[in-house]
Amino acid sequence: MRIHGDKVIKRRSGLEQRSDYHEYLPELREDFKCMCGYCGKTERVTKNAFEIDHFVPKKYARFRENDYSNLVYSCYVCNRKKSSKWPSEDAEIQFIEERGFIDPATDEYDEHIERKPDGMICGKTKTGKYMAEEAFQFHLRPMKEVWQLMQLIEKKEKLREKMKVLMPDEIQDYIEMDELLEVLQGILFQSKE
Repeated sequence: MRIHGDKVIKRRSGLEQRSDYHEYLPELREDFKCMCGYCGKTERVTKNAFEIDHFVPKKYARFRENDYSNLVYSCYVCNRKKSSKWPSEDAEIQFIEERGFIDPATDEYDEHIERKPDGMICGKTKTGKYMAEEAFQFHLRPMKEVWQLMQLIEKKEKLREKMKVLMPDEIQDYIEMDELLEVLQGILFQSKE
């Protein structure tokens, strides 16, 4: 399954060059569907603000610091995990021996990395495994709980719309789901995810 589920992340083109990349935040947030480009976590399941990551780190590509096509809407944890990691000191060398990064706003991202039905994120290729296991360390993070929480929030929103016509047994289902939702949010908060 895709990291971003049914959402397709695409950066818009034709934006005027801005002098400060922070000014792109509204467009970036919209283009990335309010979710982390790297792990697919939505804003609704985190206590930390989202940030702007430079796909090719500023350290190696100062000339791309304010280039919209180099920006990734990222959760706090993914931004810290990626940091200024890059396989070389050359902005143009994206891979060395299959170690490197795939831009999450491209179709190619889905060829290298995937989400399992239980919510875990893993690599499908050597490059994908490098990103999932070494760079972002998804296996050490509560990605299953993040996925489960995102699914529960969607269900909760749908149920909220039906609250006016619910039968008593459906109300009990809602209460059980809401309790699990709170447990998962607590786990993520304690994990600082």
